[in-house]
Amino acid sequence: MPRLATGLLSLCLLALVTGCAGSVKTVPVVMTPNVPPHLLTPLPAPPLTNESNGGLLDLLAAYESLRRRANADRLGVSQILQRMDDDDAE
Repeated sequence: MPRLATGLLSLCLLALVTGCAGSVKTVPVVMTPNVPPHLLTPLPAPPLTNESNGGLLDLLAAYESLRRRANADRLGVSQILQRMDDDDAE
């Protein structure tokens, strides 16, 4: 009789455990990118020092420098987002 009780108890426990196996739910996790603040702050416009041709050339050089910095910031943000996509794929 003790063998029968042990066998029935084992069967009941097995049925209880397998009944819960199908109810496992996955919860999606929302990940937000960690973008440094200096990549999000707007860049100020270069000042117009004077209205001569030399001043306009200086202003053009300053805007070119600003454009290159903005492109570097965009590249930094895209690299951060690319790393997040790579982490999600794994």
